[in-house]
Amino acid sequence: MKEEYITIENGRIEVNGIPVFTDLNLRIYKKQMIGFIFDSIVERRFLQEFMKGNLSLIEGKIYIEDNRSDPLEAGKYLKNSVTFIEKESKLIENLSIEENVFLFTGREMMIQRRKYLSDLKRLIQFFGLNLETQKKVRDVTVKERVMIELLKAYAEQKKIIVLSYMTGFLKKNELSDIFQFIKKMQKQGMTFIIVEQFENILFDWTDEVVVVRQGRTAAVFDSATVNREQLYSSLLSQKTKSIADVDCFDMEEEEREPVLKFENVCTDVLQDFNLEIEVGEVLKIYYMDDESILNFIALLKGEKKPASGKIVLNGMEYSAAHIIEAVKMGICFIEESPYDNMLFYNMSVRDNLAMALSRKVPFFWFKKRFVKSVGQLTESFNIEDIARIRLRRLEPSTLQKIAYFKWYLYAPKVVVCIKPFTETDIHLQEITIEMISKLKSRGISIIILTPNYSELYRIDGDIIYLKNGKMIDENEVYQTIYKK
Repeated sequence: MKEEYITIENGRIEVNGIPVFTDLNLRIYKKQMIGFIFDSIVERRFLQEFMKGNLSLIEGKIYIEDNRSDPLEAGKYLKNSVTFIEKESKLIENLSIEENVFLFTGREMMIQRRKYLSDLKRLIQFFGLNLETQKKVRDVTVKERVMIELLKAYAEQKKIIVLSYMTGFLKKNELSDIFQFIKKMQKQGMTFIIVEQFENILFDWTDEVVVVRQGRTAAVFDSATVNREQLYSSLLSQKTKSIADVDCFDMEEEEREPVLKFENVCTDVLQDFNLEIEVGEVLKIYYMDDESILNFIALLKGEKKPASGKIVLNGMEYSAAHIIEAVKMGICFIEESPYDNMLFYNMSVRDNLAMALSRKVPFFWFKKRFVKSVGQLTESFNIEDIARIRLRRLEPSTLQKIAYFKWYLYAPKVVVCIKPFTETDIHLQEITIEMISKLKSRGISIIILTPNYSELYRIDGDIIYLKNGKMIDENEVYQTIYKK
């Protein structure tokens, strides 16, 4: 029989009198690896605050290790039994690995140093890690820092470790190493909660996936049998459609021609790279190494020239000298997390939307059709005065729309979306899909760059697979991903 750590039945949690969870149902077992997907950043944040013991149930039942508990006692248990590993380090940089691991474990460090150093070496050997115990934490890699925090949790006899959005700060090979370590810890009785976006990591490593939507536990799935369609159905209030199949740009067949072509392009990394995208189409590039895609982006931004082959944009050979010239010629970019990286928070909504367009159409605010178009676009923002409201007062969902509408107004030939589905908030991901569809509807061609295989089928379109500078077929991708 499974040993339960925490059970919540019909839980209600409020923050400042506002309900965040109205029907929360959870079962967390010993030696379990459980994944969580949220449709809202707010719900994710406050469930994590609950797991830290900072919030309590105001309604519902909570059981701790099979015993009914009151909210106060449950909060104490969570504070003592749960630890979090996140992007920000919780270690003291000026101390060594050994000092960090056994700090706050209740041991007298100076008196028992020989013993705890021996214990640490035993743990490192037991888990098969490669760590130098005397090394200062400021000198370790991100992967090593995560391993140290895991070791520290084990030394402190924590029962549950919450790993929050590790794909945001660890590379694929590093994640694999971390999870191999975690599996060994799991066998020793530890439980792990994985809070992630919609990715393979949840299918590959967890036992169960819990979907939390609109303040409720929407579904609990067995990771071995669930598919993405089921997860999406539970996350979205309406049935999942074929993504980006609405409001498509429609043209007569004879008018369609490639807007951008790569013809046998070679660089010091890319080898005979070919690409062709027509007006209003979506092309997805799944890349398996960073160097290949960085070369591709550098070619489009004008930071690199082909060693051989050629790039053709709208029937003319393309050769931008820098990114500003690339934008003028009709190739624009939406960077990863655009609401963080592409907007100016000290400027108004209108000024952010207008910045690019004003270079293309000087004094466009004096032209009624442009003003009317901007007004129609921003109606959904529910902002009274776009000329005065500063971005820092707006929600991430609105900021995400602004980042995309900026290029919708500008109407370039091609928009390159770099890792567009990085966000863990499912609403932001859905807004991204909606905005890509709007760009398509204006006849703008979209190139999506992603290193996450699970993101390829959220939007319809052709796919190019890229590995070590070469185009490969899907079968080779599959063999690479799933080979043991």
